[in-house]
Amino acid sequence: MRAESPGGCPVAVIGMAGRFPGADDVAQYWSNLLDGVVSVSRTTEGSVPGGTGDGQFVGAVGKVSNVDQFDADHFRLTPAEAVIMDPQQRVLLEVAAEALDDAGYAGERDAVVGVFVGCGENLYYRDFVAPDEAGGGRLGDVRVTLANEKDFLAPRLAFKLGFTGPAITVQTGCATSLSAVALACSSLAAGDCDIALAGGVSLLPPDVDGYTYREGGILSADGCCRPFDVGASGAVPGSGAGIVVLRRDDDAQAEGDNRRAVIHGWAVNNDGGSRAGFAAPNVNGQKAVIRAALARAGFQPGQVGYIEAHGTGTAIGDAVEFEALRGVFAGDGRPPGSMTLGAAKANIGHADAASGLAGLFKATMAVESGLVPGTARFDTPNPDLDMASTPFVMSAQTAAWPGEDPRVAGVSSFGLGGSNAHVVLGQAIRVPSPPSTRPRSVLVLSARTGDELQRMRERLADRLETMTSTGPADLADIAFTLAVGRGRFVKRWSAVVSNHAEAIAKLRASEETRRSSARMSLAVSGTPADLAELGQRLLASEPLVRSALVEFTGSAELHGLPTQRAGALVAAVVGRILQRLGITFSRVDAPVWARPIAHWLVSGADPAALAGALDSCTGDGDNEDRVTRHDPGQVVIGPSFDLAEVLGAVWQAGVAINWATYYADEARQRVSLPAYPFTRRRFWLNRPVRSSGSAEGFSGGSAPENDGSTVSYVEQVWREVLGVEHIPLDVKFSELGGDSIFAVEVGARLSEGLGLKLPIDLPFVAPTVVDSAAFIDSALAKRKTGS
Repeated sequence: MRAESPGGCPVAVIGMAGRFPGADDVAQYWSNLLDGVVSVSRTTEGSVPGGTGDGQFVGAVGKVSNVDQFDADHFRLTPAEAVIMDPQQRVLLEVAAEALDDAGYAGERDAVVGVFVGCGENLYYRDFVAPDEAGGGRLGDVRVTLANEKDFLAPRLAFKLGFTGPAITVQTGCATSLSAVALACSSLAAGDCDIALAGGVSLLPPDVDGYTYREGGILSADGCCRPFDVGASGAVPGSGAGIVVLRRDDDAQAEGDNRRAVIHGWAVNNDGGSRAGFAAPNVNGQKAVIRAALARAGFQPGQVGYIEAHGTGTAIGDAVEFEALRGVFAGDGRPPGSMTLGAAKANIGHADAASGLAGLFKATMAVESGLVPGTARFDTPNPDLDMASTPFVMSAQTAAWPGEDPRVAGVSSFGLGGSNAHVVLGQAIRVPSPPSTRPRSVLVLSARTGDELQRMRERLADRLETMTSTGPADLADIAFTLAVGRGRFVKRWSAVVSNHAEAIAKLRASEETRRSSARMSLAVSGTPADLAELGQRLLASEPLVRSALVEFTGSAELHGLPTQRAGALVAAVVGRILQRLGITFSRVDAPVWARPIAHWLVSGADPAALAGALDSCTGDGDNEDRVTRHDPGQVVIGPSFDLAEVLGAVWQAGVAINWATYYADEARQRVSLPAYPFTRRRFWLNRPVRSSGSAEGFSGGSAPENDGSTVSYVEQVWREVLGVEHIPLDVKFSELGGDSIFAVEVGARLSEGLGLKLPIDLPFVAPTVVDSAAFIDSALAKRKTGS
């Protein structure tokens, strides 16, 4: 961890994992976006569990599959704890572990890791756990509190995954996950952590198949989200979970991390009080956050080629967001159609607290691949936006990135309550992986169970078969990532391979599980000439031998040394390397000529004592005893010694190899590989049955018919919506605490009760009770006269 703040600095995206409607991983999510797949589930019949009958049921919702399933054993949770835990916390645990796998940092690491995450409303507690606890007389149980409160979301990830940096739960409504990313970037820039995980989760229960539509609300009338389209009528409820792994870009480059994209700028702000209501969006606030992110990045608006918009498809939200984008990007003389807009909500629905990560994933893979997915169902721009006069263009079709400059994208996420977040990210310039001097690579896998280990092998084989680049350097990177970037478990498998075809064949081959050996012994076998020849072979292929020779003798050459001394030196070097890699030996056997080296290895291998041990090695070994016994746990330094084969065998036997040391002299790169295959079980309570009278809709009282009671009717509706006992007739709606959400509900109730089509924001058009009543009386009079 850095002791001083480096100031503003680029941050690399080095790992990603997520689950979204129609996609159990990020790769499937990206494929769906490219193909224009709409992953919103549709049904023609249903109801909203626990909802009211007030409104029209729309059978459309974006659901993450199997949210009732969880691998409790993997995360050391008891079934009793897992079944009461917020599924958002459970799913995010798995996603965070998968993100670490993707980044190649799930294994041992020296880095200080921070976590910044948030979640949506805990519907599981509200609808399942709390009623169950109340029915059993167990309310107030601290275990339930720890398993469900948002406060413990980030700390639980830190505890279960071993993070020692900041662990902060972030909550800003719909802007939660992108705000978490911005906060993580600031923490990295300040030097508070070396690696950061950031993201969010929001899940709907499995039995929710739709929602209640009310005219003028934020939800779509037809179950389709069409951002910035003429047919837009609102958002569709969705779900999602996503985590990005972030690192300062200079560190990521130095460590050979898999840089998917580089975040150059980020900003968060709030609209403040200069808006119509608490939930109303504000053009100036959104413009300010985008400009602040661009300024931090040091970019001009004209450098941005793509914007992943918040894009809810609501009348007010789309209009405000588009005007803010126009204010930032349309003033630099860019020609019409030169900048692409997109919105993932058209494909997956509104994932609430996870929606910003859904957009960031999409933008990251767009700048990485040079492909811009279309926006599903987009047909004709909303004419009220006047898109033709702006640089913006939208399409339902996937297209190549516009222009040839380095690819730069912006991502917006705006939350109810005025929280705004924007991130500016660009293409990461890839550096080819360096060649490896080692002719073969050691693939190592481990898992908790034999079944999971087999599934790991199958997944890796599937991935290798789809890879377009299959050179030796790529295989070496895969081996490196598996060795240093994954957790260590009791069930193990290894293979030493020369190419991808051999790797696939060994991964798919059936074999019996080898028995582990807790005790290892070392033997030196052969003549000095045999080992001198071995040394020459290892010098050509094994960088550890070269560096150890330099350390011990100041030279990386064996030529010119007497055969006896060269052979003894090779035995000492190889034995010392094995010890440094974490292999401890209960016994070291050697022929007479090499016994001083055996004693040197047993005594602690002090480099200063090596010269004396070499001088004590006498004889050519031709007529002396040789070590011929080969126990299951014995490593033999002899003419056929192969370091890769030895490491693969002792790893599979259960030895904790220090793979970081093995690769210390090689500049390898981490690559994205399949994540751990969890074994999930169902942990879910039954939904309690509500009594028929427990959820009644709004009666609305008797609607007036221009008989002088309009004022009292409006006042009654305002009271019920705002939850107050008295409404002064001449006080403005906003002064009573009313915002756009309350205004829409007031307008909808009045419209339904009176049979009129009133403005959805009537309390802002006619801001007092008296004004609204006058507006309604005028409408009623027109209806009577037919004018």
